[in-house]
Amino acid sequence: MIRHIAGIAEIVDDIEAAVRFYRDVLGLYVEHEEGSGYGLIHVSGILHFGLWSREAAAKATFGDESAISRIPLGFSVGFEVDSVAAISRDMESKGWVIAQYPKKEPWGQQTSRFFSASGALCEISETPGVRRIAEDIRAAGES
Repeated sequence: MIRHIAGIAEIVDDIEAAVRFYRDVLGLYVEHEEGSGYGLIHVSGILHFGLWSREAAAKATFGDESAISRIPLGFSVGFEVDSVAAISRDMESKGWVIAQYPKKEPWGQQTSRFFSASGALCEISETPGVRRIAEDIRAAGES
């Protein structure tokens, strides 16, 4: 079962330029360690908004950062699920190709990655104890 959108990430060729854009042009706080291939943008209304270099996305997905030609530029969406393994098996049983089978990331999260119908790299994740929506989210003026 998909519980909620866990986050989005923009996949970029030049992460340093992307950090400068979000930080210096849009004025957002960006956590980024040079050379890490990943950045975290802090903005209200989203649990996780990341910047991901194509090389880092290729290494995470295919185990090889030279596989960047297989990683599309653009936005990636992640879905928090109850069981990454179960959802991956279900997707495969419906004929969907899994690009990266379930694995435990170094930070403890279970992930599996696939490409959407439009070709965007997407993820399902199981993140026990974190990234939980504490209450329903509504836009102002909604009842």
